[in-house]
Amino acid sequence: MSFFRSSLVCGLTALAAAFSPLAQAQPTTYAYSVGLTVAAPKGSASEAVSKNKTLPAGIKFSPCDATALDQFAFTIKYDAGKPSVGTTPGTLQNVYLIFYRDGGFVFPLVRSPLITTGAVFKVYVAPGNIPPTDAYIATADNLGGAQTEVVLGGNLTLHGLDSGIWLVTAIIAPAATVNFDDPRTWSAWDTVPFMLRKPWKGFTNNYCE
Repeated sequence: MSFFRSSLVCGLTALAAAFSPLAQAQPTTYAYSVGLTVAAPKGSASEAVSKNKTLPAGIKFSPCDATALDQFAFTIKYDAGKPSVGTTPGTLQNVYLIFYRDGGFVFPLVRSPLITTGAVFKVYVAPGNIPPTDAYIATADNLGGAQTEVVLGGNLTLHGLDSGIWLVTAIIAPAATVNFDDPRTWSAWDTVPFMLRKPWKGFTNNYCE
């Protein structure tokens, strides 16, 4: 009988533990993600030279020679959390989108509701100068879950931009702790390059005509 009682006690203990609050599944870290792509639109200068084997093939490239319109389309896919539901706390974080040319300024794209400013590029001398409020998608404007969108809704004309290699970086991070000089404060991020005219700015022919 002692063996039976011992087995019964063990079974009841295990059953009680299974239904106790401590045994319930603990919340896991949210799987934030973000990805960027650059495409050469049909009819653009970049598409026209894409089959020229004498020109760069490992990077999206536009010649900036005024013979055709220099345009790229930038697509961002992101999952920056979910809004709160009932007593379940939300996991939303800001999405930042930053354009940068090596040795130049940084240009965060800041998007606001249409009733205010819409979308604007701001300019800073270094990434560390970007304030956490300069988000491409603030938590208040994020529908939550996986989203895909073309940046600014379509093909972007590049004329007037400096020559050289540009980087577009998307970052998901909480506004309260983001540090643009410390990737350890970012929940997810991605970077894609594109080249205008040549690998550097130089002194002449140094912008997209």
